[in-house]
Amino acid sequence: MSSGGRPMLRDVAREAGVSPAIASRVLNVDPTVRVREETRQRVQAVAKEMGYVPHSVARSLRGARTGAIGLVMHELESPINVDVLAGAQSRCAQAGYVTLLAEAEQLAEDHSQLSAFLARGRLDGVILHSGYGHEDRLVEAISRSVPAVLVNSDDGRAVPTVRVDDAAAAALATEHLLELGHREIAFLAGPKGSQTSDRRESGYRDALTRHGCAGSARVMHAGWSADSGVAAVQKLRHAATLPTALVVANAVTASGVLSALRDAPVAVPDEISVVTIHDSWFLAHLAVALTAVRLPLQDLGAAAATLLIDTIDGRGPVQDVFITEPAPELMLRNSTGRPRDRTRDPLIDQA
Repeated sequence: MSSGGRPMLRDVAREAGVSPAIASRVLNVDPTVRVREETRQRVQAVAKEMGYVPHSVARSLRGARTGAIGLVMHELESPINVDVLAGAQSRCAQAGYVTLLAEAEQLAEDHSQLSAFLARGRLDGVILHSGYGHEDRLVEAISRSVPAVLVNSDDGRAVPTVRVDDAAAAALATEHLLELGHREIAFLAGPKGSQTSDRRESGYRDALTRHGCAGSARVMHAGWSADSGVAAVQKLRHAATLPTALVVANAVTASGVLSALRDAPVAVPDEISVVTIHDSWFLAHLAVALTAVRLPLQDLGAAAATLLIDTIDGRGPVQDVFITEPAPELMLRNSTGRPRDRTRDPLIDQA
C-alpha cells in the first residue's frame, strides 16, 4: 500500500500474481492484452477487493490530471506519419486519454505557440516525434513542464526514447539490391543532422561492407520531401558516373525521385532500380509501384504512448524501448531489377 493507504497498481499486481503492466492493461480494458480469462477475473476481483481505482478514473476523481496527451509531430502532411499517429492515439484512447496534435516545426519557430501549448497544465505528457534540428529546444521546453517521450531520436539526456531498427531496414534494402547483382548503389539520405537518416546510412554501409563493396559507398543528402527527391535526381544528372540503383531513406522523398526519373526520362527499373525505407498505401499506386521496406510504425506510436503513460503513472524504472519485432519487411514491387547495361548512361545522355 502507499503511505496514504490507497492501493497502488503494483499492490494489485502483486496480490494477483501478475506484472504491473498486465494488471494495468486488464484494468484499463486493453483489448490487445492476451491473458487467460481466469487471470483477467482474478485481477479484477483483487482490484475490487482492495478498492483500487484505475488511473484513468482516479485522475478525474482527484482532479490532479487533465487526461490529455500532446502529440508533437514533424511534417503532419506526410502519409508516413499517419501510422505513428494512429498507433499512439489508439493506445492513448485505450488508457482513457484524449490527444492534442501540434506540428513540431511551428512550435520550434514560434515561442508563443509553444508556451500556449504547454500553458496552465493542460497536458499530462507529450510524445515528441521531431524530424531534425528541433529536438534540443522542444525537448528542453517540454520536459521542464511535463513528462515526455521521444520517437526515433535521442537527445542524450534523461528523456526516454522509442525507436525502430532503422539500420536493419536500410541494410535489408541494400541487401536486396546486392542480391540482384547491383554493386554501384547510392544512398539518398535525409537531411544532415537527422539521427534517423544517420542510422539508415549506417545500415546501408554495413551491408556494402559485408559484400566487399565498402569502397563503392556513395551518399547524397536530401530532405524528407518529394521536392528534395526531385532535386537529388537533378544533381545526379550532372554526375560523372551514376549508380545502377538507389536506396532512398524516405518514401515521400522516393516518390519525388520516381517523378524526376520519369521526366528525365529514365526507365525504372530497366535503367535504374529504386528501393525506399518505409511502406505506405500510396507506394503501390505510383506510376511504377515502389519496392519498400516496411517498418512497424503503428507499433512505434503505441509503444511511445505506453511508455509515456507508464512515466506519468510513476511506473519505473523508465527505460528506452528499441522495437525489433516485428522486424523490417521487404515489400517487393516493380521498381527494382537486375543492373542496367552500362554501355549507355541515360542520365548523362540527357544532361
